[in-house]
Amino acid sequence: MLVAYGMKVGAKLMLKGKPKLAVPYLGRPVNYWRSVEYGLISDAAGFRAGDRVLDIGSPKLLSLYLAKVVGAEVFATDIDDYFVERQQAVAAAEGVPADRLHISVEDGRELSFSDNHFDKVYSLSVLEHIPDDGDMACIKEIARVLVPGGECYLTVPFWTESRTDFIDENAVYWSRHSVASADGKVFYQRRYSEDDLFQRLITPSGLELKDLKFVGEKVMTESEGEFSDHLPLLSGPIQPLLSKLLHTKPADSWRSLKKPLCALVVLHKPGGTGSMVMG
Repeated sequence: MLVAYGMKVGAKLMLKGKPKLAVPYLGRPVNYWRSVEYGLISDAAGFRAGDRVLDIGSPKLLSLYLAKVVGAEVFATDIDDYFVERQQAVAAAEGVPADRLHISVEDGRELSFSDNHFDKVYSLSVLEHIPDDGDMACIKEIARVLVPGGECYLTVPFWTESRTDFIDENAVYWSRHSVASADGKVFYQRRYSEDDLFQRLITPSGLELKDLKFVGEKVMTESEGEFSDHLPLLSGPIQPLLSKLLHTKPADSWRSLKKPLCALVVLHKPGGTGSMVMG
């Protein structure tokens, strides 16, 4: 779905004489891991026309699709402004109405939106990058801006035990928002254990756990590395296919997977018509 849509957007941009905008959509519309995460969140959320949706820091193809094709009202945000001009240009080329796609800079730890503002909030592989206790602050903000009966959908890296990764300062665009380590590197991400998921996200949110799923790789199961670490840039067009072949189906327990790497967390805010299916 999103692969075909991304290619379509790229072709349209190319025809409109915007090759710099078009190339990423044509060369790698959806990468190896995003293929999994987009599917997990889309299946869990069942986005519909009229939904008011907040995207916190995710890659922006899904927000574009929801606004243009589904007919949701989407607020696409990130902590830095790197994406604003590009996303505005793509949205204009796509003919997305301004009242369906709002593009702005937001810090997930202190959102500017009022209480009870969104039907649905999603975030793909973002909260793990927020340093210190920022992930807990962010999940509390998500809970605050959700309407009663609303839901949030999160994907985060998973590991069998707590793990923290650091990276060179210039390796990511948002490093100035991170914190430095003693050796000059900056905090990159935490990989959540099952205990971490509850202690850092689920319990602090004050929301009800509706679903928890895990996805892993079928290959390199004895290695701490991931298959995606070895994918060359030119593999972009076939990465969604590789994902279908090499990722596991979503599992209810990470223990059933040889190498669990990703968790989907779905949380429900009490008070509306939604119902909790697990706890």
